[in-house]
Amino acid sequence: MNPAKFRNISLGLRSIKIVANNEWRAFVHNKGLLLSMFMQPLITYGLLVMALNENLNAVHYAGFTLPYKQYALTGVLTFFMTTQMSQAMYRATVDKEYGLLAIKFTNGVQPWHYLAGMSFFPIIGLLFQSAILIVLGLLTGGVYNLWYLLLSLLVLIVSLEFWSTLGIILSTRISSYEQRDVVMTLIFSPISYAAPTLYVFSDNSPLIIKILSAINPLTYQLKALRAVAFGSFNLVEIASAILISIAMIVLAQVILKRMPLSLAER
Repeated sequence: MNPAKFRNISLGLRSIKIVANNEWRAFVHNKGLLLSMFMQPLITYGLLVMALNENLNAVHYAGFTLPYKQYALTGVLTFFMTTQMSQAMYRATVDKEYGLLAIKFTNGVQPWHYLAGMSFFPIIGLLFQSAILIVLGLLTGGVYNLWYLLLSLLVLIVSLEFWSTLGIILSTRISSYEQRDVVMTLIFSPISYAAPTLYVFSDNSPLIIKILSAINPLTYQLKALRAVAFGSFNLVEIASAILISIAMIVLAQVILKRMPLSLAER
């Protein structure tokens, strides 16, 4: 099958609903995953952040003076965002392995429809974890402003499109779940900890940390998220996060249009 030739007939926006509905059913039937997602906010924020908060002073960030737990809560949100890339990668790998990707593309699902529909699984997962984290934050004083924080979830979802789309791109080059786990290990830790998620960079930070932070897309997504969550609404920082996601979506469309398709199970 020529990977560049999809069926000319398109299902239109209805195809997004079809793909998203399939992802919703996969999400709600995965009880083990739901339990894992439920526990992550309790462990990351309830144990790690709250323990560090007892030993750290107030954080000075972008003209704000904040308790550490309020600053770190936004960083924990981005932890959940990047780990959702694994879910997008897993779901896209299943599609490719069992020929479902070829079936969808040759029956009227266009690449951007596919990307939009497949993002539904990680978005629901992220909102589920965010809701738990916000409740914990409200109970412990970790929320700076509830309305700003809820508004910042829009930035979080836009930024998630970068990571879920990246996961789908990587799935086109992955032939086994073992490779997926290795890729996630190699990507998640360096990206998450080379950005100011749980700490603030200073002029005295090591040069290598500054370089890694400067080339890390999560750094700019964090700035945009905090610009909204703390009420500064820096338009340049918000626009940067949006443009990063748009660029990744455009790249993914090009790759998906050219990738070889197979109906056979690998």
